[in-house]
Amino acid sequence: MDDYILNKIEYISGNKDILLNMSNVKCRRIFDVEIITFLDDLSKELMKKSNIRDYPDLLALAFWLRKSNLKSYEKKYEYLDNNIGKGLVFHIAPGNMALSFAYSLATGLISGNCNIIRLASREFNQANIFIESLNSCLISNQTIMERVCIIKYPHDLEITKYLSLMANVRIIWGGDNTIEEIRQAKIGPRCTEITFSNRFSISIINADSYIENFNKKKTAHDFYIDSYLTDQNACSSPRILFWMGERREEAKNIFYKNLADEIKSYHMADVALVDKLVLFSKFAAYNNCKLKLVDDYKILRIIVEKNDHIDFESIISNIGNSGFFYEIDIDSIEEIKDLCNIKLQTISYIGIDPVKIKDFIIDNGLLGADRIVPVGKTLDFDFYWDGKDIISEMSRRVVFY
Repeated sequence: MDDYILNKIEYISGNKDILLNMSNVKCRRIFDVEIITFLDDLSKELMKKSNIRDYPDLLALAFWLRKSNLKSYEKKYEYLDNNIGKGLVFHIAPGNMALSFAYSLATGLISGNCNIIRLASREFNQANIFIESLNSCLISNQTIMERVCIIKYPHDLEITKYLSLMANVRIIWGGDNTIEEIRQAKIGPRCTEITFSNRFSISIINADSYIENFNKKKTAHDFYIDSYLTDQNACSSPRILFWMGERREEAKNIFYKNLADEIKSYHMADVALVDKLVLFSKFAAYNNCKLKLVDDYKILRIIVEKNDHIDFESIISNIGNSGFFYEIDIDSIEEIKDLCNIKLQTISYIGIDPVKIKDFIIDNGLLGADRIVPVGKTLDFDFYWDGKDIISEMSRRVVFY
């Protein structure tokens, strides 16, 4: 029965024997020295690639994997010095993000675990480059090789059930529908499940501060990274822009002129344009708004007229991508209180004191907003994600008295 199931799997890194032996591999302490050294070697291998600068997300990953960066994280986890891995982590990677699986794998290794990563069917060039570099590094490191298995298989509940029952941790990155589908496969009673459901994110911009204090070209580039690098598919990419301050219209003109210059080389599929216009028409049928188009539809601005009540639920239900932005003028951050529900993940900001945003969330006991970051940093991976400490959830603490 095992062979029947395992032979239906395509092995991208590792093989069937490595997968079957993972339950026998010893757990390690979090931030194990050999693991950190291996990831640093992987970073160096990636940096050797002549085309790495063609893929900003891959370049960012290579920098993130450096020993100096990972050591800075280790200092934050000194209080978990008696934590070791839970055993085997089964990762289900998303289909719309090229390198999420790589960060998930690195986190699983740093947490002291063995890792089975199921990739989605969609191909990404930067993912292939990463896997090529990973396999090159694994060849010379057998003790890490036994902890890594990257696989593909079509939608097959039988395989998912088999791997889920093997796992001590199951992590699902794919959104609400994927979580519902994967949960048809039971996990063991001691297995930890970590899920990342559908979320959305927003930006708050102080127009006056933006005009007076910010480099306009750099800000446009930072916003491009947040929004267009992933075709606005990331949960952390801003979908709604809130403008504050006296000089809002002036700031918007400057902001979008610079953004239009930044996205000149951005390619938008024809189907994305159709989807954007259909989604706008659907929203406009029931809401008071205006449409503004910039640079051949690459920037679609939906100006929401502020009445006594803003139908945030309607906005959330009609979120688009590939440059699809709702815009709302506000006088106070208090006006977004009804939007800060459990679906809100990240608030990025320009010219706003993040402490004030943090206090606003906590003092009002709101369910939403797990991250508050400057524009340009929404895609930066952290072990704290969606309000969860992934290192802690993937490891166990050995206590003594």
